[in-house]
Amino acid sequence: MVAARVAMALLAALPLAQASAQVDPDTITNVYHLGPLVIHGRAEGLNLEGFMRQVKEDTTFLHAFLNMRYYPHEVESGLQVRNKGEKEKATLYREGRLVRNGSMAELVLDSASESGKLRSRKGDMRYLTAELYDDLFWPKGNWQADNSIAGYQRGGRGGGRIEKYKDELKKFMFNPGQEIASVPFIGDKLALFDPDMLPYYDFGIDHSHRNGQLCWEFTAMARDSVDGKRAKEGATVIKSMRTWFDQRTMQVIAREYRIAHASLILDFDISIQVDNKLEGEELVPTHIRYEGDWDIPLRKRELVNFWLRMGDWEVD
Repeated sequence: MVAARVAMALLAALPLAQASAQVDPDTITNVYHLGPLVIHGRAEGLNLEGFMRQVKEDTTFLHAFLNMRYYPHEVESGLQVRNKGEKEKATLYREGRLVRNGSMAELVLDSASESGKLRSRKGDMRYLTAELYDDLFWPKGNWQADNSIAGYQRGGRGGGRIEKYKDELKKFMFNPGQEIASVPFIGDKLALFDPDMLPYYDFGIDHSHRNGQLCWEFTAMARDSVDGKRAKEGATVIKSMRTWFDQRTMQVIAREYRIAHASLILDFDISIQVDNKLEGEELVPTHIRYEGDWDIPLRKRELVNFWLRMGDWEVD
């Protein structure tokens, strides 16, 4: 059950409600640095505490994902997965498009190809990662199109066990910095901006470009040492995180991070990258990349990577 919960966190693609905890500026005075091009901006109110709040309170990333279920577009994706020790890889390639019929939306599959032992004899996915990927990015049937955050929060919580796990652990994937108390052993270590976790990270703000936009780049990197002593590997779960904010709008143009943990109960090492762009006035995803190695109790270790590419958006 613990493994299933962590699995949902590692593959979930939506944030839930944002955290409201405040950061004490005195606790971070000595653990951040500013790029040379940012000093002038800081004098006009640019500060690390503000960026921490921006990361925690941002809703633009959620809205970009909701647009994947709302606006017509083309999508292409590939998945490769195998159990450790297996030479043969199971693969899945798909092309499709989201279509609208009035207020209803549907993801239409245009072509697909599979190889290897991806499914059981009953047709179910042999790999939990592939099952979750299929559920999250290739929904079946049609649905009432709604890209509002209020609509998501009203209807996003299912009543079943799997849906409950998804809803409670989607927080982790794209709303980093929150403690998730219901996740045993690592929930409190996810609270990136909690005063108890701040000493384990170096934070920074810099000036950069991403996806054709002039951005503020906010970084959080796990430290090798704390108070002159080597930091324990298990002290942190979020090993690195980078978020690019459009300097004009403060929308999230991209985010990359790596999470890892090793114990008798949980063992995973996962990297995620998401790129967005402005299509008219709407922020939409263009690329999602995932690479993971994780060991699930009572199941074989899974080595997974997948990618999605979205384009040809039709934004009103």
